[in-house]
Amino acid sequence: MPKYGISVREILKRTVIAEAESVEEAVQKVEEAVERDEIILDVDDYDDREIVPSEYWKEGRIPDGEDVSCYWQLACGPNSRQRTTNKLQES
Repeated sequence: MPKYGISVREILKRTVIAEAESVEEAVQKVEEAVERDEIILDVDDYDDREIVPSEYWKEGRIPDGEDVSCYWQLACGPNSRQRTTNKLQES
């Protein structure tokens, strides 16, 4: 059965109010605050999720024989319950 690489991307977002002379200066101030770890996004900042074929393989399809052992694997089969594994963590 073919294997597909599927990417799950979750977006965190927080709106910050910054006093500044221009929008460029406001963005700069927020960027600097992020760099100083004054603004750290967490689970409460969850905004959206996107699940799409991975850009690493054409249309997400993994070529036969390609080593994908370092990726999380979703195991499905007639004799197994659906589960998520990470081959590196099992080592």
